Amino acid sequence: MPTRSLMRLQSDPAPPRGGASRFFSSRNFLKIIEDTGEVGFWSADLRTGMLDATPGLYRILGLEPASELPVGLFNDMIHPEDRAVHGDQFAMLNTGQSVNREFRIIRPDRTQRWLQHRGEVALGADERPSYAMGVVFDVTSRHDSMLAVMQRHDRLNALVTVTAAAFWTTTPYGELNEAGQWMALTGQSFAQTRSLGWLDCVHPEDRPRTQAAWMTAVQHASAYNTEYRIHCADGIYRWFNARGAPVLNRDGTVREWVGICLNVPGQARYGNQGLATPEVQGETDSSDRPLTAAQVRAARGMVGLSKEELAKMAGVSISTIVRLEDANSPVRPRLDTVMAVRRALEQAGVAFTFDAHAKPGVREA
Repeated sequence: MPTRSLMRLQSDPAPPRGGASRFFSSRNFLKIIEDTGEVGFWSADLRTGMLDATPGLYRILGLEPASELPVGLFNDMIHPEDRAVHGDQFAMLNTGQSVNREFRIIRPDRTQRWLQHRGEVALGADERPSYAMGVVFDVTSRHDSMLAVMQRHDRLNALVTVTAAAFWTTTPYGELNEAGQWMALTGQSFAQTRSLGWLDCVHPEDRPRTQAAWMTAVQHASAYNTEYRIHCADGIYRWFNARGAPVLNRDGTVREWVGICLNVPGQARYGNQGLATPEVQGETDSSDRPLTAAQVRAARGMVGLSKEELAKMAGVSISTIVRLEDANSPVRPRLDTVMAVRRALEQAGVAFTFDAHAKPGVREA
């Protein structure tokens, strides 16, 4: 049966009980499929080399339905860059092999489309390939989507290349699983980075607080942001800012962690920054003073905020609040982070006191 005849709606010579005079056959279902504009069918007598195509295939190829469609014309429409690999499809069908290919075509109006072509062979009475049939899908939209994703990926890679020394990912439990740039930076092998082996390249003085910051972030599934010195492959310690964030599944569980290491000037960034120290308690201007751990705990309790609520108000991670309230924490938050927490607490209704002859305190505003 010619393929184009599949598009015709036929009457049922023996309508079923119920009075229906017409029925939907496989021909009708094929028409519904073809009306999406993304599918077309063909059949062929391999001895003549002529295709009998459905309207859907003519539409995909950008040809007039009345025009003849020899195999040679179909092959000529294949993009020149793809023709050497995919121009043999009907030759393969003639040998009895099926085909399943993806390639580009250039239509008569010079537009380009991506096609997926599947063809099967039927043997004649002489047991030789005599007939073939196939289906063609227009998969241009899928390739356009893939191209858009690749472009975004390339842009991200370019941005990471110019801004970061290392990009890394970890398992949900914090173990490195993609660390090629880290290995290039430090000279470590992948095996040496396993578990917390990457900490071996962190300066011994920075290692305890770095480990504490990372484990706190993993435990609370919160953002990770700290600075430490890395022993680079050339034998020199350099300062880096490490930032990471969890990638969540739909149910809120952590799928993986992604992060980068940014090169920063080679100077200590902790020292007296962050929590207040006794040496500066005598200053009269306290508007930009950092807070003690006791002040943070007392102020949060006074206004009745949870750690999560305070972190959200201040725009910081929960782990930052945990570190701020622990006077013995080896991690010393940056001054701007502490000041963000102070401003959030002041807006919630407390005032901080820094009297010259008394401990730093807190009261209602």
